[in-house]
Amino acid sequence: MIRERRFATLELSREFGQRGLSLVELMVALALSTVLILGVMTVYLDSNKTSRVSTSLARIQESGRIGVDIMARDIRMVGFQGCADPMSIGMNIIARFPPTLDFAQSGLRGWEVDDSNWADGTEFDDTAIETRARQGSDVLAVQRGETVPISLTGNMNVPNANLQVEGELGLFEQNDIVLISDCENADLFRITSEPTSGTWAHANGANSNNDNRLSQLYNDSARIMRFSSTVYYVADTGRDDTRGNPIYALYRQTDNMLNTGAASFTRDELVEGVDSMQILYGERLSTDNIRFVPADTVGLDMANVVAVKIGLLISDPEGTRDVADNLTYALPGQNIAPAGAAGATVTHAGDLRVRKTFETSVNLRNRIRD
Repeated sequence: MIRERRFATLELSREFGQRGLSLVELMVALALSTVLILGVMTVYLDSNKTSRVSTSLARIQESGRIGVDIMARDIRMVGFQGCADPMSIGMNIIARFPPTLDFAQSGLRGWEVDDSNWADGTEFDDTAIETRARQGSDVLAVQRGETVPISLTGNMNVPNANLQVEGELGLFEQNDIVLISDCENADLFRITSEPTSGTWAHANGANSNNDNRLSQLYNDSARIMRFSSTVYYVADTGRDDTRGNPIYALYRQTDNMLNTGAASFTRDELVEGVDSMQILYGERLSTDNIRFVPADTVGLDMANVVAVKIGLLISDPEGTRDVADNLTYALPGQNIAPAGAAGATVTHAGDLRVRKTFETSVNLRNRIRD
């Protein structure tokens, strides 16, 4: 009886037990799995590419905003010397080896970089910027007074007396160039004493100043400023992207204004990925009309420029495009075509990098007339 039950159980297990998959069933399962995996991979790759493109565009947008904002803030203050109108009140320059001899003319300058000799006859001649500035791009120089938290504490008895000052005196060092002005006069001189003492001398000894007298007696309403002389340009960073293409950037170079006459500059990389910078200058004509022209225009008088148009072509080094960039980009006064384009004078690499243009117009506050 017991044996019969065992055999019955064994027969039932054989009849209803799990069986293996057939070859057809296995192939169908593999096909379905492959389709699902390909779908997931497609969604992932598309999402990843979208994310990379979005990241590139975000980086480009940030770089463009920073580059344009920094330049616009500096350009807007061209020729600033306090409330003294730079177009009608000339600066009295007693500092030796000054960064300017005519502030109205040198406040704003520009060059088209057509060759490696573009800086001949300037303070940039035979310096690194002359060969580093990218050909086909532009160079812009700005000079202005820069407000600092330092004030004159009282009247001066005689024009050659020392200046009594207070504030953040550690911002200056001996032989630094200082601009002092009120609404009627402006003077540029070197500090010949230790500036942290609170007494600033402007003696004409030690080859610092040509005179020890300022143009007038200043009182505590006068403004004391740092003199700023900067230049903007595009140059190769010396770095390459993942495909070996050179990466360019926007640079700012600041004149150290040494008391030796020797050229000395501090260079800062501002924005990576700037392929080109193009600038037009808005010159007010005798007819009161304003024409926008490039820096090398015959007859252009920089002293009459009242506005500036800036254009930057910016790329992201990641190279997220599917095909090479064959687009032509319009910047102020210049089209930037892909490399190899027929008749193109200024080109970009035409690689897989995403590119975008940024433009702005800046009015020069110190040259606006009612």
